[in-house]
Amino acid sequence: MAPSAVLQKPGVIKDPVIAALFSTKDPEVRYQDLREIGHGSFGAVYFAYDKENEQTVAIKKMNFSGKQATEKWNDILKEVSFLNTVVHRHIVDYKACFLKETTCWVGFFIEIFEEI
Repeated sequence: MAPSAVLQKPGVIKDPVIAALFSTKDPEVRYQDLREIGHGSFGAVYFAYDKENEQTVAIKKMNFSGKQATEKWNDILKEVSFLNTVVHRHIVDYKACFLKETTCWVGFFIEIFEEI
């Protein structure tokens, strides 16, 4: 009988490939003026200003705590891994991903059209 794999606590990153997907910076320092613009079962999306790149961005915040923490964490890893590799003119421009406690922050560049 093979030994069972040791499950890691969601959000604990020991694999260097997975660690490379996440910035070690504090998202609350990088982004300012967060205003919620939508939410769903998997998280909320915020309008924010990225001080590092001096751009308006959308931030998707996804919590991975509770009974389904492992499932949520695995979904986050799939999404971030995909976004980190895809580049297409019809897909939002992925900027960075952060972990803060039990919340994953994913930053996207968005174009803002002002009324004329």
